Amino acid sequence: MRRGMGPTVVIAVVAALAGITLLLWSSSSGSSLVGPPQSTWEPSVGMPDLPAVTQAPAEQVSGGELEESEGRAVDWLLIGFLVLVVAVVLMVLRMLANRGIREREPLTVEEDEELVALLEASGDDVRYRALAEGDPRNAVVACWVALEDAVRRSGLHQNPAETAAELTRRVLGRWEVDEAAIRELSEAYREARFSRHPVSEQQRDRAVGALERIHDDLRRRVLAEQARAAEEEAAAQEQGEQQAGRAGGVR
Repeated sequence: MRRGMGPTVVIAVVAALAGITLLLWSSSSGSSLVGPPQSTWEPSVGMPDLPAVTQAPAEQVSGGELEESEGRAVDWLLIGFLVLVVAVVLMVLRMLANRGIREREPLTVEEDEELVALLEASGDDVRYRALAEGDPRNAVVACWVALEDAVRRSGLHQNPAETAAELTRRVLGRWEVDEAAIRELSEAYREARFSRHPVSEQQRDRAVGALERIHDDLRRRVLAEQARAAEEEAAAQEQGEQQAGRAGGVR
């Protein structure tokens, strides 16, 4: 789970608090949240008095039981809603925790190769050829196809229902690449690949610019992984020196 999960947690927590507040209010007031309508109509002045209708005790008891059963049904519905909201909140928090664990884990060999391949596919050489060689249509297509080739070379398992473009977007999103840059380049690719109208130099420039933003995001991820690896190595070395020092002191 990537960015955008924070608002989901806030909405879920607010909904849970609102439901709990309603339940507490209903319990403290001693009445159900939904009840039979209360009439406020009064007869007009001058109208003849109608004979009062006396309700039988059995009818009064049955009416009270009906109101009480309706109140209990509403309360159970509210409790069920609160249980659902709490379950959603717990699920979201668990997903966030799992994401934090995954982010702290070092890259596997396959992931490292995938990241390096994507970095090369969006590098200076590819962008220079896209700007300097061929017509704009072929250049725009080449920018996206280079990323698809990098994903294919990485050997990532592809869902049979996915196209190569969908797989590439999913992989780039996993590395927290700017979604706007991914969308801009993929849309430019589809237009250049499948449309009949001419592709302009401005479209070429925008596609190369989107590829450059993708490259910058990937490069930042590489630098962050390298910095984290260096910190872990330094911490391990310091711990080893401390253990060696304690062992020397014991002697």
